[in-house]
Amino acid sequence: MAGRKRTILMVEGDSESLEQTRDLLEQAEYAVVTTTDGVDGLRLARKEGPHLVMVGTRLSGMEPNEVCRRLKKDPATEDLPVIMVMTEDMLDDQMLGREAEVDDYLIRPFTALELITKISPYTARDEVMGRVISTGSAELDDKMGGGIPLGSLTLIEGASGAGKSVLTQQMMHGTLQEGYKLALFTSENSVRSLITQMQSLSLDIVHFLLLRRLRVYPIETGHLDDEAPVALLKALRNESDRDMIFVDSLTSAVGSSSLRDILSYFEGCKRLCADGRTLLVVLHSHGLSQELTIRIRSICDAHLRLRTEEVGQKLVKTLEVTKIRGADKSTGNIVSFEVEPGWGMRIIPISKVRG
Repeated sequence: MAGRKRTILMVEGDSESLEQTRDLLEQAEYAVVTTTDGVDGLRLARKEGPHLVMVGTRLSGMEPNEVCRRLKKDPATEDLPVIMVMTEDMLDDQMLGREAEVDDYLIRPFTALELITKISPYTARDEVMGRVISTGSAELDDKMGGGIPLGSLTLIEGASGAGKSVLTQQMMHGTLQEGYKLALFTSENSVRSLITQMQSLSLDIVHFLLLRRLRVYPIETGHLDDEAPVALLKALRNESDRDMIFVDSLTSAVGSSSLRDILSYFEGCKRLCADGRTLLVVLHSHGLSQELTIRIRSICDAHLRLRTEEVGQKLVKTLEVTKIRGADKSTGNIVSFEVEPGWGMRIIPISKVRG
């Protein structure tokens, strides 16, 4: 690693776990600061300014959840990424999403690859700080916490007709205009229908296709059955010259797959992000069980949920920005919008929606 080593603060009361994890991190050329005491962990976080804080179990002085809460409440440490290390049976008692006091969870036991895959997006995030995925709309970007940081794995989730593809296409066009190279894997469109659909939203992509800045691959997984996630992940890896990869949607590729294969697919996507790629995955809400969907949300760096609601006598599409790790501004916004032919996404003021 060039320059100063990336520093990780480990606040871990389990001596065996502390020693094993420290050895793995030092082998990966991280500088590691350790303590078994929660209060001392807070002091070291302020003093050392680490790139990442890992909070484990069996701490003296303070409960692990309280350590995490104080790290996020202290202005001196609130921007530090925090990962809690625990066994799988402890995960059920933790909050997920924007209510959580941590950025991510690491489940013991884990391999060296799983450890580095988990921490890499956080220890390298200052390399992409200030660079975000833009929708091309300053108003919409602002509602999304300033934009989704590059290097993120984003889940766009919603029911049929909620506006997932429209949001995806808006984000694709915004990033193409910023000069990035994209690949789109789609089960929703052919190249021709994609061009037509985006032109109806005043989003022209023809010249990006001609310049090979955008590649489009139809997803045809019917003959692959439960092997579809593996095949799709292999195809994503082959797009090594692309800055961003969009998958719209994943649902058809995972219909016959096991829980393990689906989670392995998302872990593989996280590794691609650790290597510098940015991924956005669209998923139909009804496509997976609630338990599996919650686990996928916890893996992803950003989660955007879309739905259609009846307000008064009209149907309104809403976008809930559930979480965006590393966002410049606060998230948790709920945005109402309509899709207008020849214009695209138009944000509707809350007062107008209620009226």
